[in-house]
Amino acid sequence: MPPRLISPRRTPALLLALALALPASGALAQSPSEDDLRALRYYRSQNDTISYEAELRRLRVQFPDWTPPADPLASIAGTSSPSVEIDEIYRLIAAGALDAAEARIGETRLKYPGWTPPEDMTDLLGLSRAQTAFDQALASADLQRAVQVSAERPVLLSCERINNPWRLAEAQRAAGGTGEAFRLMQGIVRTCGNVDHVTATIEKADAFAAPDQMTQLFTEARRRFPAQAAAWDGLETRLAAGHGRSQPIRRAAAPKVGQAASALPAGAARAAAASTPASAPSGPAPSARVVTRNPAQCLAATSPEATSGQALTRAWCAYDLQRPLEALGLFRRAAASGSAEQKRDARFGQALAMLKLGMADSAARIAAATDLTRQQRLDVELWILDQRGVRAYQQGKYERAIAFLDAYAELAGFERRDLAILRAYALLNAGKRQQAHAAFQALHDVLATEETRHGLRASR
Repeated sequence: MPPRLISPRRTPALLLALALALPASGALAQSPSEDDLRALRYYRSQNDTISYEAELRRLRVQFPDWTPPADPLASIAGTSSPSVEIDEIYRLIAAGALDAAEARIGETRLKYPGWTPPEDMTDLLGLSRAQTAFDQALASADLQRAVQVSAERPVLLSCERINNPWRLAEAQRAAGGTGEAFRLMQGIVRTCGNVDHVTATIEKADAFAAPDQMTQLFTEARRRFPAQAAAWDGLETRLAAGHGRSQPIRRAAAPKVGQAASALPAGAARAAAASTPASAPSGPAPSARVVTRNPAQCLAATSPEATSGQALTRAWCAYDLQRPLEALGLFRRAAASGSAEQKRDARFGQALAMLKLGMADSAARIAAATDLTRQQRLDVELWILDQRGVRAYQQGKYERAIAFLDAYAELAGFERRDLAILRAYALLNAGKRQQAHAAFQALHDVLATEETRHGLRASR
C-alpha cells in the first residue's frame, strides 16, 4: 500500500524535539520487537555494561509489562556462523565477481545451515548487479533499459553515485530527450549537497540547456549555497562568454510550488515503504566526511588490530563497504582514545553506523552526548527524522509520520522528492484528500511519473 503524512503548522524546533525525543517503535506494544532488542544485544555482545544498563532501563520504561531475558544473546547464540567466508564474499562483490559471490553464498549456506546472508550483503550484491545492468544498457545505447533499471533501483541515481545520473542525462540528450536530460540535471542541483557536484552539473547542462533554463539552475544553486555567491557569479559569466554573451541572461522567476522537490526518480524507494524493513534505512550518505574512494582496498591495507587512529580509517572503509556492524565496533575502539577531534569523528561514525542498523534511539543518544560539528549534527538529525518518519508510516501512524517529515523539510531547507511522495500518501491515508491531491499535483508538475499519476488518481 502506498505511503502517507499531515501538514500542521510547521514549528521546526518543536517537531525536531519531538522527533529526537519519541522512540520510533509503537508506544502501545506490550513487549519489545526484535528491532527494539537489537541495541540491547549489541551492548551485551560488546560487554558494554553502562550502555547495556541504560538501554535496559529505557526498554523497561517503554514496555513496563515486559520481563527482560536473563541473557539477551541466548536466542541467537549456539549456532556457528561463518567469518572468513563472509569476508571473501564481500571481496568478491567489491571485485565485481558477482556470480562467484552468489555461488559462495550458496556454499556458505550449505556449510552453515543456520546462517542467513545479512541484509547489507544481499543489498550490496543486488545493487552491484543493477549497476552492471545499468552500465551495459548505456554502453549498448539501450536508453529504455537504462531507465528501467534505474527505476527498479532508484539508489543508482542518487547523489552518492553522481556519475550515473550524469551519464543517463547524456544518453537522454543523445537520443533527443533534452527535456528529460534537463530535468534530471535540475534534480541534481536541487538535491545534492556536494557543491563541486552541483557546479559540474551546471557546467554539463550548459552544453544543451536554454538560457532561461540555465537561469533556473543558477537561481536554485544560489538559494541552496548562498556562501558560494561569488563563485556562482563567476561561473555564470564564464559560461555566458562561451556562448558569445558578455553578460548572462538573468530572468529570476519564482519557482513553482513543489519545485523544491528532487527531480531525481528516487520516489520508488519510499513508495514501497510499507514493505521496506524499518531496520534498513535508506538515509543519505553523510556529507560531513570524505567518502572512501576504494573501501575494499582500504580494508585489505589496514590491520584488524589497528591502533585507534587506524581504526577510525578502517571503520569508515567498513562503513562504505556496507558493513555497519563491523564499522560500529571499530568506531567504538577509535572513540576510546586519540585527540578530541578523532573521538568526536568516531562518535559521529558510531551514530551513522547505528542508523544503518536501524538503531535510531541509540544514535540520537550519542548525538545528544557529543559535541558534533554543525554539519555532523545536521547529517545525524536528518537521518533520524527520515528513519522515524518512514517507520511511523509503516506502523500506520500517519500524522506522526507527517510531523517527522515536516520537521525534516524544515531542518533541511528543502523537501526531498521521495519523502514528499511519502508525505502525500500519508495525507491521503490520514483522510486529507484535498491536501494530498495538491501535493501530488505539485510533484507531478515538476516530474510526471507513474507514482504521481497513481497518487493523483487515488486522491481525486
